[in-house]
Amino acid sequence: MVEDLDSPYTSPAQVVPVEGAAYGVGIRHLEEGLTYVFERWDQINVGDTYRIYMAGIVLAEAEVTSENLGDSRFFVTVPREHVPLGWVSDVFGEVERIGSGRLSTSAPQRVFTKDTRPGGADERPHESWHSKLLLTLSDVLIDSVVAARGITATIKHWEHMRVNDLVMFYWGAHRFDVPPITEDQVGQDLVIHINRDFLHWADTGHFVVQFYLFDEVRNRSGELQPWCKPVPVVVDLKLTLLAEPIIIEADEPTMVLDADALGRAPATAEVAVLRGGPFNIGDFIVLTVQGTTVDGEYVHLTMRQEVLRLNVFLEFPIHNEFVRSLIQSTISVSYVRERVGEDDLPSRTSTYTVAGVRFELPKPSVDQAHGPSIPADLPYITTRMPDYQPPGNAGDALKVEISAHYPDGSIERRSSSRVAGNHPRLRDFLNPDYSIFEGLRDTNIHYVVSDAAGSRESDRLWVQIGRPPRDLRAPIIQEAVNGNIDPAHLGSVGTLELQDEFKSGDIVIVEFIGSLTGRETVEYIVGVASNPFIADVARRLFLDNLDGTLTVSYLRQRFDVIQYSEAVVVTIGTALGELFLPQVLEATTGPDELDPALVWPNGATVRVRYEFIKPTDKVQMCWQGLPGLGSHFELVENQSGTFIDFRIPTAPIGFNIHPSGRTIQVFFKVIRNGFETPSPVLMLHLLPLVHPAGPLIDSIGDNAVLEVPLLQDFDETRVAPWIYASQGQRMWLRYDGIRNNGNTYVNEVYRGRDVDAVEVINGITSETPVLALRNLQDWSELTIRFWVTFDHSGDLANAILFEVRHHMVQLVVNTYPHPRIKDSVPLDEPEVTIDPVVVENKCQVLASYENMNVGGTDRITLYWILASGVVIEIGTQDGLAGGTVTFNISNDVLAQSVNSVFSLQYTTELGRGGTAESEVQKVTVATIQPSQLPRALINGVAHGGALRPSSMSGNATLGMAKWRLSRTGQRVWITLSSSGVAPLEVLEDYPITSIEMANGLVNKPVLRSWLLSLQNNAAVVVSVFVTFDGSSDKSAAVVFPTTQYTIVHTAPLVFSEAPVSLTGRTYLIPGNPHVLPAFNSGNSITRVASGGTPGYFYSSSNTAVAVVTQTGFVSVRGNGWATISVRDNSVPPQTRSYTVSVAGVVQCYGLGQGTYPDIINAASRQGVRLANIYELRDLSNAYGSQWPMGNALYWSSTFSHSFLFFSYYYGRNINNGGEATIKQWVGSQFLGVGLR
Repeated sequence: MVEDLDSPYTSPAQVVPVEGAAYGVGIRHLEEGLTYVFERWDQINVGDTYRIYMAGIVLAEAEVTSENLGDSRFFVTVPREHVPLGWVSDVFGEVERIGSGRLSTSAPQRVFTKDTRPGGADERPHESWHSKLLLTLSDVLIDSVVAARGITATIKHWEHMRVNDLVMFYWGAHRFDVPPITEDQVGQDLVIHINRDFLHWADTGHFVVQFYLFDEVRNRSGELQPWCKPVPVVVDLKLTLLAEPIIIEADEPTMVLDADALGRAPATAEVAVLRGGPFNIGDFIVLTVQGTTVDGEYVHLTMRQEVLRLNVFLEFPIHNEFVRSLIQSTISVSYVRERVGEDDLPSRTSTYTVAGVRFELPKPSVDQAHGPSIPADLPYITTRMPDYQPPGNAGDALKVEISAHYPDGSIERRSSSRVAGNHPRLRDFLNPDYSIFEGLRDTNIHYVVSDAAGSRESDRLWVQIGRPPRDLRAPIIQEAVNGNIDPAHLGSVGTLELQDEFKSGDIVIVEFIGSLTGRETVEYIVGVASNPFIADVARRLFLDNLDGTLTVSYLRQRFDVIQYSEAVVVTIGTALGELFLPQVLEATTGPDELDPALVWPNGATVRVRYEFIKPTDKVQMCWQGLPGLGSHFELVENQSGTFIDFRIPTAPIGFNIHPSGRTIQVFFKVIRNGFETPSPVLMLHLLPLVHPAGPLIDSIGDNAVLEVPLLQDFDETRVAPWIYASQGQRMWLRYDGIRNNGNTYVNEVYRGRDVDAVEVINGITSETPVLALRNLQDWSELTIRFWVTFDHSGDLANAILFEVRHHMVQLVVNTYPHPRIKDSVPLDEPEVTIDPVVVENKCQVLASYENMNVGGTDRITLYWILASGVVIEIGTQDGLAGGTVTFNISNDVLAQSVNSVFSLQYTTELGRGGTAESEVQKVTVATIQPSQLPRALINGVAHGGALRPSSMSGNATLGMAKWRLSRTGQRVWITLSSSGVAPLEVLEDYPITSIEMANGLVNKPVLRSWLLSLQNNAAVVVSVFVTFDGSSDKSAAVVFPTTQYTIVHTAPLVFSEAPVSLTGRTYLIPGNPHVLPAFNSGNSITRVASGGTPGYFYSSSNTAVAVVTQTGFVSVRGNGWATISVRDNSVPPQTRSYTVSVAGVVQCYGLGQGTYPDIINAASRQGVRLANIYELRDLSNAYGSQWPMGNALYWSSTFSHSFLFFSYYYGRNINNGGEATIKQWVGSQFLGVGLR
């Protein structure tokens, strides 16, 4: 035999050291038999046998099987009834290899096993203490005199007392260090002297003094109640201390708080705020609840309330789970009074024993739960049992039960029972079984494990079935851009931001649901009050859900109140990039306008662009006008390239046509991974249709003169088919004139009548009211109007007015030849064209006919009939024997017809008696070309020049020379436009005065502020429009030549505006703001301006985050955002800025001097956390001997080790760098520094 085998060890872990033995074994090791663990040995094979020897006898063995051959450890259990007790020699392991029979053993060891508890069995387990553990104190009322000499505690010797038993002696929350029992003390009463120092460290208050026991193998006294009966003590060392708080539900005579009696309710700490006492309205009470669990974990809560009135009892809830965590331990409550301008004033401390049953097994969990909430509409829920210890056997019975109370007190139960199996142990409850608990109270889930020895019951998991109210804002993932996270642009972690108030002690559970990974949660216990709460998101959550979604929500538990947030859903994958403003290719820009006439009949084209188009994207284009027929939506897939074009049919364009135009919202949505991202919205102005062809009478046409004799009995009035016509549009047709008796003639032929399908194709045909027209007054005006509502409404205000037909009524037939305007093309035809520039100052009209002045002098009158129907009487002249009369036309008359069609006609009063009318000549007056018109100039700067707004002392001025054929009352529009900014309207529908008619426009203000808002080198276009007839119809205006300028600012100020992120860890001291650490590239940056006008001034928008010197050096002062700006001495000054994001600043706060719990409580009150040892080392490196808070040892939060159930923490002198381990007890009083 060769001793080449590692010594087997026990599970749970064996106890070391044990005097006289290699290790010890206690009750917890023996409950399910004594399990030994063999580490994997060399040359292992199926069939190898491994054994455990005790006292040289084989007590258990097992073989390696094919199923466990790959395991790293092998287990064998000695049944409890076979385990020898007391001192056991020759304990070793042995392995026999299959085939060869080669044996390997471990070195023999001596082991001590013990299955009794110190103090023996409790004979009255129904009490809240161990009946056999007895304690007496020499004094229970302690003042400064008693404290000075100390007091004596006597413990009656206990059953199974032996060497190295350990007394866990507590004075309230403070443990008094009692050395392990020696050989001389066994069998004797134990007398403990509590000295003055300890009593002063523990300070004034009401305490319970009690103890419990551990033996050398860590068997604890009492199966149910480990503590002795508590002894209440009153200590009054400082008469200035405030009265201690009480816990209302506790038994004051015994100072016992029964956790079981609370049920699910919280306990309540109470502070008496009495009139005439030490409190004023406006004071704050900060209450601290603390204790140490039976497992040695220190726990605490801090609550704060304002004193709003006196003679009341302020109540502070202590949530139920906190109380239950201290069962079989003690709970202490105290408070301090905070008053502005005064030091905090503490109270005495009240300490209570917490009685109750600690469930043997930990509570289960539910995979689908978020906090206590479980949705009621899932197909099933999965209950998961923890890996409880001892694990028992796979054949144990495991019952999982859900129970709840109805309002009448009756109980609903559902359970699942079967053998336990091996870990992990899961049980599913189908929807019909668990959803019945929706809305019931006190719903809980627990399990019971049963074997031959009895049953063990778990703690309760309290749940709520059904969707809870969500009254917290959805979380934010800072790396999300337009709702998407691109892992390629992600650092080592994501950043989760919860925007709400979080207080120390809050429990935050964040739920992540990945479309590919499913659900997982992360729990935080808030250490320092914050808003917002910032946490990491594991990078794997994004990588594992690539091309999917991640849904994030959270709950916040504060005491027993749980609140839920809304959820945020982000897509994960290649970023969409920027979604650009859509374009309508046929529309103008600046302003964005679409002329519907230009896109008939093919429709409009909408082009959408975003940075990263993927074939898997779905893209929906939205043309959002009037609801219904006025809107159009189209979805496409499998697209690639740099843009996507959509065709807008004519129907949704036409439906939106309106006399004032209509704004259409054009945008698109990209659907990636099922998540929708909208683009910016293009506000497109759809222009009205301008003067569609109006009504015509068959026998008259568009003649300005309606010759009544030409009317035929069966004449029709027709409107030609118009663009965008559709069935269901409404139309109006109306005649207005003057009857021959002087009365008004109004004939509404159609009044909101529907357009039918035939009329859409052929246009409108209506019988002409010939009889009525024949009875109109001679030389009166007849107007025929036609309207259509393209939106199918019956509201005439929404209708487009077609070209209005104006006729002069003439009761006789024209018999003389038409007049002839000179310089026309052609020279002498019924319809001609003239150039207004050619005929300016010399426009003449000739009236010629045969037999002029035969039988007397004829009187000839010439009429100039405008397109609007207005008749201008040019004048009357005597006829000439030569047969031709010449009329001179003034520029004022000519100007009114520029860019329009007018008619000429003359009447003759014959010298020989009678009258006659001429035929009509229709004259088209061409527009004046831009080259023949002046430009508008700003500050007299020529076209193509530069404007320097920074050198202007005020607004610029615009002027324009007199233009040809100008006349008083003409309307002017002047607009300045530049890319990327709203146009500036200098003049809009402006009527010129007689002075401006003669001299042109002068001194029209152009806002300097608008010019300054433009970028350097921006192009500015000045556009001018004039209606020569003086109408307000801009569509009929003459377009003047544009003027172009370039904006030139002062030499640009050069200063990098790239954002900066300073994330280097930096420790700052708010109480000593002038004591600063050395700065480096992680917490500072220097940027220097150049260009512009020298003389630079630097500033920070938030000096609480970052400060800047006048050399451009920026250093951090706090976490958050700040804008660093620089301005120069230009007039006006130029400015540049960049944002600084600071994320690594840690604020340091002094916590005073005290015990570890004192320092932890001070940190909690200030909303900070205690520095760990690594942070203390950082502080030494950053400050060294400059550290201003005290040259002494500082507590850290870093645990070092435990010895005899005392915890030891690392400490450090920040000034000189010395380190030590510090025992956590009332005698260790050191400094603390809190971090935020």
